[in-house]
Amino acid sequence: MVKKNIDQKAKKLLIGYLKKLKKGDIPDFLESLLSSAEIKDISRRLLAAKMLASGITYEEIESEMGMSSGTTNKIRFKTKGSPALRKLFKED
Repeated sequence: MVKKNIDQKAKKLLIGYLKKLKKGDIPDFLESLLSSAEIKDISRRLLAAKMLASGITYEEIESEMGMSSGTTNKIRFKTKGSPALRKLFKED
């Protein structure tokens, strides 16, 4: 049985640790916690979000990445209006 509020506590812990990491420590941190498939999935979602932000269409993303329009739509919905992502994408 999952304890009440454990997901919120775990998310807070993750965010807190991410804030403390130095740039060079991030790859090791991610590789220590995530499988290569999980890193690949997160990386691909980030790339799709960046492509959407730059005006690339669902069809182009599907063609280039093999990502379904359903997944692309979920990414658009989850990332739309994210100030953090907008800032990161502008810095590129």
